[in-house]
Amino acid sequence: IEKKWNEWIISDENINITHTNYQKPYCVISFKKWKNYCLNTKNKLEIVNKKVVQYYPVKNYFKIITANNKEYYAKKIFDSRSVKEKQGEIIQHFLGVNIDVADNTFNEKKLTLMHFTQEKDILHFIYILPFSHNKALVESTVFSKEAYSESWYREKIYQYLKLNNISEFHERSMEKGIIPMFFADESKSQNPNIINIGIRGGACKPSTGYAFSFLIKQIQLLKKSNKNYVNVHNYLERKMDKIFINYLKNNNENGKSFIALASNLNGEEFQSFMMGESSILTKIKIIRSMPKLPFLREIFK
Repeated sequence: IEKKWNEWIISDENINITHTNYQKPYCVISFKKWKNYCLNTKNKLEIVNKKVVQYYPVKNYFKIITANNKEYYAKKIFDSRSVKEKQGEIIQHFLGVNIDVADNTFNEKKLTLMHFTQEKDILHFIYILPFSHNKALVESTVFSKEAYSESWYREKIYQYLKLNNISEFHERSMEKGIIPMFFADESKSQNPNIINIGIRGGACKPSTGYAFSFLIKQIQLLKKSNKNYVNVHNYLERKMDKIFINYLKNNNENGKSFIALASNLNGEEFQSFMMGESSILTKIKIIRSMPKLPFLREIFK
């Protein structure tokens, strides 16, 4: 874990909500460090960064062919190849910059989870991870049906920094990505030795874009099971996510629903919602927070 925060902010230009959770803080993990940790075992593991063109069964094993025409052989396949974009579906797309600024610019004990800005026909927010008083990741995130050019996100980041009197900064690195906000899981494989995992196996929670902890949960469940598929999200969570995503697809949302949700939940309840662990009482609070008529329309579609 790179850093933990016990407090986070959800806000727009008029409202600022602070949540606190000391039992389950918000954590950031470095992919590079995580990968090295996973590879540091007694097993002889090797990562081959090549696109898999196809694989097929041969007797009691599989032949795997990569883009450079090399062949690999396996008794079992864990397939995490996934579709990040789908026609007509919502995606969460983002670009962030790691910056150095003047001393004491950021409050390193409190992260900005979502600061909503008012844009035309899209949902956009700024996400800030203050690693120290003068270092932070500042990210522009959009929920919409298509990704934008790099210059678009950068313009939103620069506008936000300027509004907060940050005119001078040094950019150390940049990150960008796309997370599907739809259930991208493939149908269960008929072959017991092919296991769909990750987003392909339904590990991502579409309403939040969170996947890492769900992937860990998925792998642990698969280890304990003799099956090649497990449900990471329960039926009610999936149903609520589908209703919420359909609402976003069919309505212009400017962040007000998220603000209302954050206002009605405390830090522990909000954390449980984001992680797909909310109680029935919290689910009732979530439903009561949402715009009634638009959500009722989505329920009966």
